[in-house]
Amino acid sequence: MREAALPTGLPYAWLAGEAGLVKHTRRHLVRDRGVPKRAITFTGYWRQGRSEDEASRENLRARERGEPLDD
Repeated sequence: MREAALPTGLPYAWLAGEAGLVKHTRRHLVRDRGVPKRAITFTGYWRQGRSEDEASRENLRARERGEPLDD
């Protein structure tokens, strides 16, 4: 990703996959490549080392405490 050539003009990115990888890729695009946050749609579908059920329960508890969900 760091060496990929991006198209000219205003880019748009759609990122989906393991949550940590998606987060780091989004940060790279924003911080290092200058892509506006609003030009990126992203979803972390799972976390390495955690089941989907575990992640869902953790998100529910965070929501109940009023905490923001992981990006």
